[in-house]
Amino acid sequence: MALPGLSAALETTRSEPAKASAIARDAAHLLGTRGGQFNSFITVVRDPTPAVERSSDQLLGCVFSVKDNIDVAGTITTCGSKVLADAPPAAADAWIVKTLKNAGAQCLGKNNMHEFALGATGENVAYGTTFNPWDPTRGVGGSSGGSASAVALRQVHLSIGTDSGGSVRLPACFSGVVGFKPTPGLLPMDGVTGAAWTIDCLGLFTPNVIDLRTIWNVIEPAATAQRHHQLRIGYLSDDSMGRTAAPVWSHYLEDVETLRRGGVDMTPISLPGLGDCPFIATTLAYSEIASLSHELLRTKADLFDSRIRGLMCLGELWSSRHYVDAQRLRAVFRQRFAEIQKPFDAVLTPTVALQPPKIGVPAHVDGDPPAQGLYTLMRFTVAFNVIGYPAISIPSGLDGDGLPTGIQLVGRPGQDATLLDVAQCAEAILGVMPAAAAGSDSEENTVACTK
Repeated sequence: MALPGLSAALETTRSEPAKASAIARDAAHLLGTRGGQFNSFITVVRDPTPAVERSSDQLLGCVFSVKDNIDVAGTITTCGSKVLADAPPAAADAWIVKTLKNAGAQCLGKNNMHEFALGATGENVAYGTTFNPWDPTRGVGGSSGGSASAVALRQVHLSIGTDSGGSVRLPACFSGVVGFKPTPGLLPMDGVTGAAWTIDCLGLFTPNVIDLRTIWNVIEPAATAQRHHQLRIGYLSDDSMGRTAAPVWSHYLEDVETLRRGGVDMTPISLPGLGDCPFIATTLAYSEIASLSHELLRTKADLFDSRIRGLMCLGELWSSRHYVDAQRLRAVFRQRFAEIQKPFDAVLTPTVALQPPKIGVPAHVDGDPPAQGLYTLMRFTVAFNVIGYPAISIPSGLDGDGLPTGIQLVGRPGQDATLLDVAQCAEAILGVMPAAAAGSDSEENTVACTK
């Protein structure tokens, strides 16, 4: 039995609340031990049941999972690392887990991830690589790759990840699902082991924007934004944020034309300077990571993947002056982007500059310097962590190789409801993605994405 879509599950449990447990148990049974052949989970909860005491039944019937750096009471939070494999189980749920459970949602387990959220390919030495649901020879992206895969395969209705440079939006794009990074600070990080506290935040994966709106209205109740004018989007029309692989750029321009034909006012813009944001993020993130990981590196350095250990040590190379200069540049770019964005309801960019790379093959776009795969992957996403803007990646169909493509919409800080309104309008024009080829074949999950 395939997992029913969210709307069908919620409708079923409204009339028969007892069926929520059966939905969750069936979903857990389908997962296997580690999320099946795609390795989307580290820990699976075998017998999930709704919370006995909950504030509402708004999400009763919804099953969700979380990245394994988010606490679930009674379960070890491994952060994808052997370092924490023997840690005691979490004593309490993270804020986001508690909020979802209080609304009736049931947690199926903890998703695979990059060790300590440091990476963007989906690889993990301790718990294995998460494979792309559309092509298992390719990576799923990271660091929240297991969460994206679980939603793409329709193993869950919702997964929660963390995003400090694109760790939600990037794997969402590679997996053909929606990935939403809200305004930083809007969702409390209590019970979350973040990578870099000044740019990290929680993020949500869902199959489509409609499901995301349903869940978001429970997590963060807000009135739906009302527009009284034609939707206006400023779209990136040049390489001011960095190069893009030719097939991805071509598909992106097709998306722009599809939105224009759908009645959206599309205006070309340039975003000068934002291409430097990956370097600002590196200074901020690795300095903060070095501070957080200092004791673990001192006592358990041999348990880390050598590549992750090297990244953690990078933070020792920057001085306090470098860190403060990076914070100053954040303010400059934040103000610059605010001026560019003023006339628009949202700004549009590609989500990622290239197709999902083959596993073990570094990410590279022609013309990029060698050995800078992380910058190549994050060049369109990390800027909006640096300047603190909400952003969402939505699927925009399949390319000529049958791989998912995505576009990124950027809203204004604190106006998340407006951004979701824009995203829903764009989804209505571009179409809804089906489940990944290896996922559910239920009618609700196989609505073709059209151009």
